Amino acid sequence: MADINRQDIIRGMMAEVDGLSYSMASASLEAVLTCLTQSLANHQSIMLSDFGKFGIRHRCARSGSHPRTHQPITIPEVTIPHFTPSPHLKKLVQKSTEQSP
Repeated sequence: MADINRQDIIRGMMAEVDGLSYSMASASLEAVLTCLTQSLANHQSIMLSDFGKFGIRHRCARSGSHPRTHQPITIPEVTIPHFTPSPHLKKLVQKSTEQSP
C-alpha cells in the first residue's frame, strides 16, 4: 500500500466536496496544517473528535551510547509532537487490518 502525500489529500478533499477547486482545497489544507503547527508550537493540544489528540511531550535528558563507538553520551532533553488516536480510529484501523489478506 502506497503512502499518501499532500497532493493525494487535496485530491481527496476535491472528491468529497462538490465544486471545490484545487486551489481552494490546497489553501484549506494549508490553513489547517498552519493552525495545527502553531498550536503545537505554543504548547497547546488539539482534540479532533473521532480522530485523536495532538499534543506535545517532554523527554528529559538521559544517558546513552554512541551506536558506532559505544562511548557513553548524554542525550539532550527534547520536546516532541505526539499523536494519540481516538478509540473510534483504533477500531477502524483494526477492522481494516482484519479484512485485508
